[in-house]
Amino acid sequence: MKTLGEIIEAAKSGERPDYDDLRLAVCAMDMLMTFDRQAIWKLAEGEEKCKKPFLTWSGLWQRDENFTRVKRAMAMDPKAYLGANYDPDSPAVQERRRMSIAIMDGVASRAQGKQP
Repeated sequence: MKTLGEIIEAAKSGERPDYDDLRLAVCAMDMLMTFDRQAIWKLAEGEEKCKKPFLTWSGLWQRDENFTRVKRAMAMDPKAYLGANYDPDSPAVQERRRMSIAIMDGVASRAQGKQP
């Protein structure tokens, strides 16, 4: 399997990577976006609470973490980067997603004043 970086470069160069490579690359990129979102929220929380910029509250620390995380991900095949706990081909992962979605749907329904 190709690395995440190779898949992205191929797509940007007009090539047509394998469907499974693209599918797993999307999942890996989603995971990277999740880490970035968490970092941004952590920095915003630190700013709101006037936290001293240290480790997760530091923009410099978060920048360096992001660089290392993306560099590592780009050098791996997406399935390896996702690991067993986030492998979309795993029945256990899909069952966990179904349960999580059902729970969130129930919470959203109750929050809107509806009964599930």
